[in-house]
Amino acid sequence: MSCNETLRTQSWLDGELDDAAAVEAERHVETCAQCQAVVADAALVGDAMRGMTRHRAPAHLRTRIGAALDRERRPMRGFWAGAASGGGITALAAGFALFLFLPPTAATLTQSVVDAHGRALTTGKTIMVASSSHHTVKPWLAAHVAISPPVTDFANEGFPLVGGRADEVAGSRAAVAVYARGRHQIDLFTWPDRGAKLPQDGMTRGFRSTFWKQGDLDYAVVSDIDAASFAKFVTLARAQRE
Repeated sequence: MSCNETLRTQSWLDGELDDAAAVEAERHVETCAQCQAVVADAALVGDAMRGMTRHRAPAHLRTRIGAALDRERRPMRGFWAGAASGGGITALAAGFALFLFLPPTAATLTQSVVDAHGRALTTGKTIMVASSSHHTVKPWLAAHVAISPPVTDFANEGFPLVGGRADEVAGSRAAVAVYARGRHQIDLFTWPDRGAKLPQDGMTRGFRSTFWKQGDLDYAVVSDIDAASFAKFVTLARAQRE
């Protein structure tokens, strides 16, 4: 017998829930063996996909795939409903693998990190673990996001570490190290690389953003600080090592 919360669990995995709904879904998963199985299957598929050798598809093929997905979007809703009605764990994992295989676009990544930064500021939920010590923030991020990004306190350079939080970047769980510059906040996002082409540096709704890859992780810095301070922080962040 399938759990009635399977669809919401899948939406939580895909990063489609708002903060309150995500908290409720996470609490449900902690007590539901069936939804824990959904999460476990999705994690196994994700690990397998990330371990595969990636070959970037040519532009014309990506365009055709994108158009096909747009046409199939409405029928896919019926697929999720059928998957939740019974015997759907394997189908859910297969569908989740499809989303993992297709990396987000550059525009989607820019919008996602700016939205996450702005949402944290407006809701006041910028920090889930408050500390200036990387010995506290780094283990917390590793436990809640399942990646272990470099976390350095740049207080001597004018960018003190103030804490961290877990967030979402285009459907991927992301670790966010939070820094301060006067009254301004700087978010350093880290998430597993999915082969996406990263955006160019830019300004969106008053927030500067920059992206880079390092190893099997992607990084982004978002803030509204001045250009010179932003460039200085990015230089420090990119020079970090585990």
